Amino acid sequence: MIKTKLPVQEKEINEQNKLVTTKRQIDVEIDTSLFAEERWEQNFPHNAKNETLFAYVERIRKAGLMESKAHILSNLKALYCFLESKELPDFKSFLKLFDLADAEYLTRLVDKIKFVFEIALQTATADEKN
Repeated sequence: MIKTKLPVQEKEINEQNKLVTTKRQIDVEIDTSLFAEERWEQNFPHNAKNETLFAYVERIRKAGLMESKAHILSNLKALYCFLESKELPDFKSFLKLFDLADAEYLTRLVDKIKFVFEIALQTATADEKN
């Protein structure tokens, strides 16, 4: 597994009734094993009945949807399947880590998604050659 960090933001109202944003990163590992496909099938059976996780990522890459902020939920589904972390107990908890109202943060998140997908696709290509 490949260790990396995932940017997340948390917001709260402080004692002065002001919105406070805390940016942090969580440690994650990129998992391109068969377990990623298992998470895909378990969490997204509707998608999994039509294509594998790697086929899904390849399709959205070819369609140019990796860079699309409008398709962020679709990208996050696949991203979730490739990541392992103690801080990601389930998909709903995973989604709650992201604040899509912040354009700068969203850009960093999309960049991280593209990075993880590139790693996953490189691994898949290397595995096919073996």
